[in-house]
Amino acid sequence: MEEHNDRYSLSQLQDLIKEAIEHNLSGFYWVSAEISELKLNYSGHCYIELVEKTGNDDIKSRIRAIIWSQKARMLLPYFESSTGQELSEGLKVLLRVKTVYHRVYGLSLNVYDIDPAYTLGEMAILRKKIISRLETEGVINLNRELAFPLLPRNIAVISSELAAGYQDFYETLLNNEYAYTYNISLYKSVMQGRETEKSVSGAISRIFESGKQYDLIVIVRGGGSQADLSWFDNYNIAFLITQMPVPVITGIGHEKDLSVTDMVAHQAFKTPTAVAEFIISQSLRTEEYLAVLQESIISKSQDMVQKGRSLINRVSADLSPLVRNSLKKKQAVLNKSALRLSGSTRSFLAYKRSVLRSSQSNIINRTLNYVKEKKEKKENLSGRFKPGLRRYTEQKHAVLNSISRSIDYLRPERVLKRGYSITLFNNKTVRSSKEVKPGSIVSTILNEGKIISKVFDLNNREDEKG
Repeated sequence: MEEHNDRYSLSQLQDLIKEAIEHNLSGFYWVSAEISELKLNYSGHCYIELVEKTGNDDIKSRIRAIIWSQKARMLLPYFESSTGQELSEGLKVLLRVKTVYHRVYGLSLNVYDIDPAYTLGEMAILRKKIISRLETEGVINLNRELAFPLLPRNIAVISSELAAGYQDFYETLLNNEYAYTYNISLYKSVMQGRETEKSVSGAISRIFESGKQYDLIVIVRGGGSQADLSWFDNYNIAFLITQMPVPVITGIGHEKDLSVTDMVAHQAFKTPTAVAEFIISQSLRTEEYLAVLQESIISKSQDMVQKGRSLINRVSADLSPLVRNSLKKKQAVLNKSALRLSGSTRSFLAYKRSVLRSSQSNIINRTLNYVKEKKEKKENLSGRFKPGLRRYTEQKHAVLNSISRSIDYLRPERVLKRGYSITLFNNKTVRSSKEVKPGSIVSTILNEGKIISKVFDLNNREDEKG
């Protein structure tokens, strides 16, 4: 190693360094790196810290870079319009730079150009890797496979408290035209920028750890640029969604773009308002289904009761003559036996009276015992027949009572007590908005009281689909 014996001041040595760098690195270079810090000062200068990382995310190289205000006014809008993403921390970029050395600030790079295609490629590669990883782990469709609740009422919302999107979602649910009620719990979160991953992931974890029985989890945000959507191309957020035991609905997208978060969610919508309208429509479908089911149960129960009554009447009609005839036959047999016994006893007593008068008492007793035995036999025959008839009749009455209790449980008064209502028009049940028209006077029967209303507007679902 060559040693110089001349003495230099610090500034002189730095001048030598500057001269050596500018002499040996005088041209322009395209450099790929990751932005670890970015600051835009009041003058419009953009100060950047560039790093290169190893496969373990350890930093192996670091240097400062500057985009002077004159260049920044052109390069920053150009990059954003080309990528849909603001130049920001965490992005991988390809920059055209020139090395400079300053006595005070040391070595740095002046940025003269930027290649948006490189960043787009890196973003696409990262997104593809995340999707591939979720597919390999077999979790990408887990949340979509969950059954959607028939009556979603308890809803956990992840959003910014002051975001316009959250307010739109809340107001749409609160003021729905069907007066459905929902319990909404807000879990505050940052919805854009570098803190998005940590904040949204934390909110999902808090929901899971709360132990509360939510029907749905909703992730919504207000309007934003397409660039903001890239924060939801995130593995950690997506993976947590796949592990949730209840459906997750998102309202964070754009007209043409879906984030990885949208892809793993149970349902994805473009706006928070669309999410709220979907939840309301699900409640409406369930209400309509329950109304149809209620009518079906009542109708079938009435048919069952009618058939049961007819069956009991037929059985009673068929059985009664048989019972009466059987009893008459048994009675006739017993009467004949009694007559024969009475005649035999009188003849026997007349013949023996003169000879066996001393045995008269004994003979009478045996005769009475014989009569008693015949009577007991008669009573036993009747006793064995009557319980069978009684059990058969009791079984049929039990079936009839069970059916009656089922009908009583489904009586309209009891259904109304469970929170449902019946809407009438011209004293007929209204099953569809097509049965009334604006200006119609309808009555709504509640558990306690009745409401008389006038129809001002109609919302026919088939018209909306059209």
